[in-house]
Amino acid sequence: MAKLDISELSAHLTRSNARWSARITPQSQFSDDDKKALLGVIFTPADLALRAAGPQARAVAPPANLATELDWRNNNGNHVTPVTDQKYCGSCVSFGCTAVVESMASIELGQLLDLSEADSHFNSSHGPSCAGWDTDSCMAQLQARGEVSEGALGYMSAFDNPPVIDPATSLWKPYVRPTPNRPATQVSITSHGLITDLFARKQYLNDHGPMAACFDVYDDFYSYASGVYTHTTGALQGGHCVEVIGYSDSEQCWIAKNSWGTGWGMSGFFKIGYGQCNFDVYAWATAQGVQVPSVPAWSGWESLGGIITSKPSAVSWGPNRIDAVALGTDSAVWHRWWDGASWNGWESLGGSCQSGPAICSWGAGRLDMFVVGTDHQLYHKWFDGGWSGWEALGGMLSSDPAAVSWGPNRIDVFARGMDSAMWHLWWDGSHWGGWESLGGVCDSAPAAASWSTNRLDTFVKGTDSQLYHQWWDGTAWSGWENLGGYLGGNPAAVSWGPNRIDIFYPGATFTMMHKWWDGTWSGEESLGGGLSSGVGASSWASGRLDCFVEGTDSAMYHKWFA
Repeated sequence: MAKLDISELSAHLTRSNARWSARITPQSQFSDDDKKALLGVIFTPADLALRAAGPQARAVAPPANLATELDWRNNNGNHVTPVTDQKYCGSCVSFGCTAVVESMASIELGQLLDLSEADSHFNSSHGPSCAGWDTDSCMAQLQARGEVSEGALGYMSAFDNPPVIDPATSLWKPYVRPTPNRPATQVSITSHGLITDLFARKQYLNDHGPMAACFDVYDDFYSYASGVYTHTTGALQGGHCVEVIGYSDSEQCWIAKNSWGTGWGMSGFFKIGYGQCNFDVYAWATAQGVQVPSVPAWSGWESLGGIITSKPSAVSWGPNRIDAVALGTDSAVWHRWWDGASWNGWESLGGSCQSGPAICSWGAGRLDMFVVGTDHQLYHKWFDGGWSGWEALGGMLSSDPAAVSWGPNRIDVFARGMDSAMWHLWWDGSHWGGWESLGGVCDSAPAAASWSTNRLDTFVKGTDSQLYHQWWDGTAWSGWENLGGYLGGNPAAVSWGPNRIDIFYPGATFTMMHKWWDGTWSGEESLGGGLSSGVGASSWASGRLDCFVEGTDSAMYHKWFA
């Protein structure tokens, strides 16, 4: 079919006293096939039955309690997110439904969200296709599995660059893209529904918020510029889904947000007359009870009991697993662990220890523990289905050790020597290397963390009670850098992922202080508590931290961030 001539269309609109104007838009220049590609509604049998029944009889006037004008862009604030662009893909149902969830998050929670239509359309039960969908199924998926943020899965990241045509649909070919750590940004709804009654829709718009609506699109709609659209000329192209954000009884129209970019219509918005294009006929979809990820926060302190006489040390070998060890009054190492449901232990691991223990893990079910013995040598005990005996690893040490693993079968151990310098011993999978001196004048035991293969970050208290940092970048050790602060005891260091380090230590008043690296160093924050030891720290997931200290009653206490 030839493209509509805008001059002829405008003249036709004038002759028919139409209340809208036309112009050339990017979409009006498309071929019929390309225009159809923007339409992605699969009408359900229930919708087809509604269409066969025809328009509902309209009452003379709406109920008295309804506003005569409503627009959620200006209804105690703006609750409509910016116009988006579905591109050459029949994903309008996910765009319309996602827009509704975004609006409801603003109305219900006061949060402005930008959610991933790609996750809704391609990663859900709909599957990786630009073919159409229905609003009820889409909302059901948003309730069952939710959708992540646009930042976690951008719409265009679902396609090749440049996009290629899927021969099965003649539309762009999308892919299922992984979304690591979905819980961090996943948003869902607790209920959804369909509304068919005309004034029940207006009542819902007044009482709750926007809805997703489907309607029939004709060729002249692609040329819409402004005003109240009514079908005037052109062939039927298919079904489309949009977000209804309000209505105007004075203009006798619905107000809606489209998903064809801001170059179409009134910067992406439009008005459509009551009774037009089966807009009033097909069921409208609702969404309520928006649930967003909890804001990470600190919890605790909780007492884990025991009578300990050293700084605890902690490690995680996998999700929802923590192992914590500390010295008991009998100079043996005592062990307590979290299995995902409850705390277990205490169990004695024996030993006759001069220092508190250090613990690390290089794989699921593997633990490596280190202490300084009464002869000032380093001793090693490990768990691999059962606990080994103790092996001596030499050295002449004067502090608790610190241990960390950067990958399978790799361990790095650090401790202060008799010369107050920091000394380093490592296991490379076949033998122990070192001891090597890394210099410095340490006034505490070291702390160590690793955020990637062949990366080590170590921290100590200097003789001025400030925090010092030395790191291995895969080729060489750096010098010491001063990170300031005031340390009242041994620090702890842990990494939850690439380029992230969290440091904890007793402050001047023996509360727990926190400092972190996420590309730059933060200042200090106080996390409270009354500490009688340094801090042990572990992490079993991105955004998760677990800290352990000895309290003033000699019990072990736990504080966590999630």
